Amino acid sequence: MTYPIILCEDQITQLNQLETIIQNYILFHTELFNVEIKTQSPMEVIEYLKKFNPKQGIYFLDIDLESSIDGIELAEQIRANDVQAKIIFVTTHDEMIPLTLQRRVEALGFVTKDQSLDDYRTEIVELLTLAQQRIDAFRESQERAFTFSIGSQVFSIDKREILFIESSNLPHRVILNTKNGHYEFYGNLNDLSEKYPYLFRINRNCLVNLKNIIEIDFKSREILFGSDLSRKFARGKSNQLKRAFSQ
Repeated sequence: MTYPIILCEDQITQLNQLETIIQNYILFHTELFNVEIKTQSPMEVIEYLKKFNPKQGIYFLDIDLESSIDGIELAEQIRANDVQAKIIFVTTHDEMIPLTLQRRVEALGFVTKDQSLDDYRTEIVELLTLAQQRIDAFRESQERAFTFSIGSQVFSIDKREILFIESSNLPHRVILNTKNGHYEFYGNLNDLSEKYPYLFRINRNCLVNLKNIIEIDFKSREILFGSDLSRKFARGKSNQLKRAFSQ
């Protein structure tokens, strides 16, 4: 998965310089980054947001864009459309930094233009690396999350906490059993199995998290999750379980 990079700077010389630094970094460090837009116009960035609906983009913005909107206003629109955006201001206007805090655009960093080229390049590269680390951490947490709703409340459980999910006695409901308790909510085992492929179906009515199995008794066809918690698996699942559990 790539990380889209958007550059918005009204001075063409500085815009080209910024792009060169980033492209050189991409050339020698990673192919995961891709410069999607390089523009002097904030309106072009807004059009890009509307057309492509990017997620987890990395945005380098000048604050003073000599346009109908400034970089902070542009950042507000970016944040509204790309909630996990990494916004980096490249500016000579240090005095406007408190305003970015007041407007709650949550900038990842600020790079001042009036410094040596080496220092400028170093800051850009450090912030690119930090942006990648933050995005990777978020994606990893999302991959670990199991989400479901009870009424109007949305819950998110780390998949490492899940023991198994089984059909409820009530129609169209399932019961999620975790290390710390259980939850009952509307759901379908087929849909959950497709959405969360790490869950292994042991019979028609139960999906298990293989990582939290303590022991499998193939003679009695019983899976143990604790001293007093177990579930039976279907006879035809023995070979699949042996292969999956040994991985």
